[in-house]
Amino acid sequence: MTTLHMSHTYETDSGLVHISPPDVTLLHTVGRRERTRMLEQYVREELGRILGIEPHRVDTTGRPMGCLGIGSISGIELQYRMEAVLGVDLNLQRLLTANSAQELIECLVGQFGPESHLHGAAVPA
Repeated sequence: MTTLHMSHTYETDSGLVHISPPDVTLLHTVGRRERTRMLEQYVREELGRILGIEPHRVDTTGRPMGCLGIGSISGIELQYRMEAVLGVDLNLQRLLTANSAQELIECLVGQFGPESHLHGAAVPA
């Protein structure tokens, strides 16, 4: 069995960016607004890593994932990393066809907290 090394830093034209995965235990205890903030930052960092840009430059609302530059290979990598870090199941097909990164974020938000039993798996088919 091999283990993929998951770097928590990546380089952009402006320098190194550190990825700060959210504390999964904390995600289960904070309110929906704070969960959204934490997961949005994490998703921005992961997408920024794939795209080679700073997290604040990732468009989370205006463009579908494919238009952001997330294809099948980068989608598999994103799926693997998020599943490993967050301990959730992501549907790759749904991730790739999401209307925006915000749609992915909202699905992830639904996986944590007291209302998580209402949402099922993140990014459902």
